[in-house]
Amino acid sequence: MQFEDLRKLCIAAAMELAGREERPIPPTMLVPGGERTQLLTLAGFPEEDEARHAYLATFAKEQLEANRVPAWGFLAEGEVGDADAIVAVYGARKKHPRITAAPLADDGVGDFVEAEELDPTAMPFLHPLQHVVDALPAEPADRPEGPGPITPDTGLPLFGD
Repeated sequence: MQFEDLRKLCIAAAMELAGREERPIPPTMLVPGGERTQLLTLAGFPEEDEARHAYLATFAKEQLEANRVPAWGFLAEGEVGDADAIVAVYGARKKHPRITAAPLADDGVGDFVEAEELDPTAMPFLHPLQHVVDALPAEPADRPEGPGPITPDTGLPLFGD
């Protein structure tokens, strides 16, 4: 998977979540994989950053490290300026996390802004996700073919929730 493909997957997942009309959109993890991409709602996601950090550290060990998944995406509803928006943050092994967002309106989702690097001081609770994927070997030993192709253009194979 290319890093640009991960961005496309996150945007497609954000559109999927916004289309469900559940507001606010719950914090959700995108876990890409060779055979399927999972969207996992973070039930009971804490309000405080320190508790969020611990929550995502456990998630990263159980979902990313255990399955040797070298990439991740985090999706949530937030306020950007004075507008409600869906925010997507994504990272991959040895790639600095990036962030993008799109406004939410009654008639759907607006255009996503150009992705930019996530400031290291922003959303510090996401650090465990990147730490775990950076520590993974370049090629998983149990999957010598790598994570496999994920092509957003052929649809988003979502499982989970």
